[in-house]
Amino acid sequence: MLYVIFTAIGGIVRGVLGPVGAAPLIYLPAVLAMPALFANTLVRVGDPRTSTPTIAVLVFLAIEIVIAKLLGRANSAIAYQIYIFMAGLVMMAATQRGLQERIIAAMVPMFYVSVIGVFLNVFIDFPWKDATFEVMGTQQGAAREWTAGGVSRLAGFSRASYFAAACILVGFCAAEPKLKSFVMKAAAWAVGLVAIHLTTSKAPELAMALLPATYFLLGRLKGTAAPRRKLVANLYMALWVALIFAGPLLAVTYGRQLFPRGPGIGPSYSSLADRVLTTWPNALALVNWGDPVSWLVGRGLGGIGGPQTVAEIDRYNPGDNLAIYLFVIFGLGALLIAFFIFRGGQRAIQSDRSGRRDFAMIIAMLGIGSASNVIESVFAMMVLGLAIAKQPPRATRAARKRRSLRSRSSGDPALRTAE
Repeated sequence: MLYVIFTAIGGIVRGVLGPVGAAPLIYLPAVLAMPALFANTLVRVGDPRTSTPTIAVLVFLAIEIVIAKLLGRANSAIAYQIYIFMAGLVMMAATQRGLQERIIAAMVPMFYVSVIGVFLNVFIDFPWKDATFEVMGTQQGAAREWTAGGVSRLAGFSRASYFAAACILVGFCAAEPKLKSFVMKAAAWAVGLVAIHLTTSKAPELAMALLPATYFLLGRLKGTAAPRRKLVANLYMALWVALIFAGPLLAVTYGRQLFPRGPGIGPSYSSLADRVLTTWPNALALVNWGDPVSWLVGRGLGGIGGPQTVAEIDRYNPGDNLAIYLFVIFGLGALLIAFFIFRGGQRAIQSDRSGRRDFAMIIAMLGIGSASNVIESVFAMMVLGLAIAKQPPRATRAARKRRSLRSRSSGDPALRTAE
């Protein structure tokens, strides 16, 4: 829960702790998470209730550390990447143990806190925006103050506008089931949409605007047979996964035809055009695609985004798309994560208890990932971890296999005679 709180009010936390020499406390959630995750991994290895894909991801991550070292990534960049992944790993472990509800419950008040912070930021310049502190030899700001097309990108109580937008979007998905009436749900959604608009974060704003369509779909599926729910979930998830994984590649290929005038300047500036024409091509260019090995393993951990700021700042690229970020780090291994996300959405829609909420959160995360950095956004990364962890446990699959064998043997006279 510290992850959730420290993210929603990250600007305040950094503005207070950083300048007084207590910067290490900023990373307290990660420090506490590391031994807890290690202990959880040891305990769960032999447990048949453990989700096999979760173990696969952890093993995959360990292999990636070795690959990153072989590819020449700096230790500091690899460590920074592990720190970034920590939020997703925490949610994966919590989901395994059935504790994800506690984390998601903590997101509910943070939705309201984040909305209030952004609205206050319209009228108030918070004092921590100019605070700086040093971490690993580099100067860090408590909160990022910047503009897009001459418009201020408001961060509220968080440390950057895109963090605030993700807190509001994911937080709304967590809060929506607790709102009793349609009017209250609609009002919270509208207020959240306006707050995200004030952050000028386009991908979260689009995802928030499209959420009613997801809820409408979920409402239509309520009470229908499981096969139909699964079919519709497959189609809907396939649409979003294709948008994120195929969309950028098509956009980069035809970028000049889509935006012949470039990204523009001032009021005519288009962040999407900037991504298509600059950010995404430059991110893909970080990988040596002429080397077959690079197709398989990418650049390794620390090869893109925040970790570059501590090792190769001159080549820094935020990625700003879930698929591109994953492809640069993992190469074709990114497709494994895409598969787990798809399966996570399937499992969510089949759940009777919290499936509606979890499915909406996964779709919201994919919406952010269409043109933003999901991996380095704590709330979105936690939802990614939730999706990956929502796989059938080994015990469940084994039980299904036994039931299938029993049903086949009971229907086959020869098998019954043999028994």
